[in-house]
Amino acid sequence: MKIFNPKNNHSTIRRFKTNHRFRLAFINENTFNQVWTIKMTQSRVILSIILLLVAIACIVFTLIVFTPIRTLLPGYLKSSQLQENITNSLRIDSLTTEARISNAYIANISRILSGKSDSTIIVSHTSSDSASVISIDSIIGASEAEKQFVRQFEEKEKFNLSVLSPIAAEGVSFFPPVSTASISENNANTLGICLIVSRNAPISSIYNGTVVDCYYNLDSGHTIIIQHPNGFLSKYSGLEETFVEKGDKVLSGKRLGLSGKKSYYGASLPITFELWHKGTPLNPRDYFTF
Repeated sequence: MKIFNPKNNHSTIRRFKTNHRFRLAFINENTFNQVWTIKMTQSRVILSIILLLVAIACIVFTLIVFTPIRTLLPGYLKSSQLQENITNSLRIDSLTTEARISNAYIANISRILSGKSDSTIIVSHTSSDSASVISIDSIIGASEAEKQFVRQFEEKEKFNLSVLSPIAAEGVSFFPPVSTASISENNANTLGICLIVSRNAPISSIYNGTVVDCYYNLDSGHTIIIQHPNGFLSKYSGLEETFVEKGDKVLSGKRLGLSGKKSYYGASLPITFELWHKGTPLNPRDYFTF
């Protein structure tokens, strides 16, 4: 028989260690019944709090970045306010530039009136470091005769495209309309040249193109007009016989017809050849050797 000794209690009784557990319960005050309850350990409570804070941070970040609510926060501007600020900045920059130019102009006038000016004046543009030098004569207004000359020159050259013709002709190899011919000095046609050729001489296309017109006249015989690339157009008049019709596609060197149309006096008419570029008549001598 064993006698229980309280002094030896620490050696005979085992102590069990358990984790601390927490319970969250919702109780109906009228019936004192538990509506909903949840049990968690201490580690799970801490983890749940961390996840809740992360979720709240994500929601706040989404609202700030992807919604207009960010305009209510300090440091953020509405689109209209941002546009107004940009416009005001551009205006201030323009006013600053104009003020610098005005100051430089006043300084130049002061130098001229004081007799310290030389043959050039300096006008500042964007900053005090960058400036341009112009002649004093350029600030003197043009006379009425100069203005009249400029107006006449601009009116005369307004529709002049002949300067573009050599550029457009670069890389284009023209085929002579007639293999052997001489140029008539008695040329009544100021838009082209008259070529004296033998009877039944073949007339060829100078370049690839499309026949845009083909007609007959008692005075000048058959006439063929061909539209070429790069805005060029060629016209052949005085043909006795033609081999093409309106709308035909022709290649460079293709036979268009034969010469030999006779006038009222019985003599063969010369072949009249014209070359145009975008509505401007050209001198065929600059592009062909006859």
